[in-house]
Amino acid sequence: MDRANFLERPFVVWLAPYTTKRKGVIWLNKKGLIGIGVILIVIVGGLAAVFAMSGGEKPATIKQKGSDTMLELCQVWAERFHEDHKSISVIVSGGGSGTGITALISKNVDVAQASRQIKQSEIDQAIEAGVTPVEFRVAIDGIAIIVHQSNPITELTLDQLRGIFNGTYTNWNQLGGPDRVIVAYGRQSTSGTYVFFQEHVLKNENYRIDMQQLTGNSAIVSAVSGDSGGIGYVGIGYAEKASGIKVLKLKNDESSQAYSPLDKDAVLSGHYILARYLYLYTNGTPTGPVKEYISWILTDGQPIAEEIGFYALPAEVVAEELAKLG
Repeated sequence: MDRANFLERPFVVWLAPYTTKRKGVIWLNKKGLIGIGVILIVIVGGLAAVFAMSGGEKPATIKQKGSDTMLELCQVWAERFHEDHKSISVIVSGGGSGTGITALISKNVDVAQASRQIKQSEIDQAIEAGVTPVEFRVAIDGIAIIVHQSNPITELTLDQLRGIFNGTYTNWNQLGGPDRVIVAYGRQSTSGTYVFFQEHVLKNENYRIDMQQLTGNSAIVSAVSGDSGGIGYVGIGYAEKASGIKVLKLKNDESSQAYSPLDKDAVLSGHYILARYLYLYTNGTPTGPVKEYISWILTDGQPIAEEIGFYALPAEVVAEELAKLG
């Protein structure tokens, strides 16, 4: 039989030699049962071969969303993790810590990245929705206060920083700088960095009404680098290698020592005022691919945090977080 014609024959016609027609119903005869058995063996065997060739692991996709501060870091983590675990893909998107936590509560993602801790109100919403948020510390950040490179100011006290962002100070000459209007740049309200800064610097007061709210760290770096009166706050990973800006030192008060977020020891010791953990959240204790992913981040993924410009977790913190995986 011509092979092309064989492949084009209708399935019923192809089965004809293996069937018997009785009372208008087509039944498989003995020969047909044997033939179908052979077909099933070939199909199952073929699928098994494909499964074996893929490394014996079922393909899986992890959905992740949240902090823009962590976006680049998480994207690199996802790429490197996939290189080591070919059967698992991780899709990462931003939108802000609040957006990611909301997506986790809505069960639209497997993992939420956040540059702040989950709020009690969000935990309550999660429990009501049948979600149990589990927190993992995955890296350390020091929020950097940046100004234009031409600004002679090199350090600020916490009160001075608060005064800039609540509107008390409007000109740099009030702080010993040039006669230049202060232009404040910050994040949007869904940002974890926006919330962290409001809680730890503004003491939950409102931001100045004329602060320009931008959608990402890179946008703030770009704005400040082009504005001689500009000041903004970003994750250290976005400030370390940026051009056109200067990172300020911070101190608790006039009599205190000032520290820079570029000083790893100062950040890890907590001497730098705006040091913070970066987090991942899951719905319940993770299992399967999500467990593998977070375990990898806490081990092989830690040097990548340093590579991107953040700081790796101390060994004792890594041990505590790995223990949560069971």
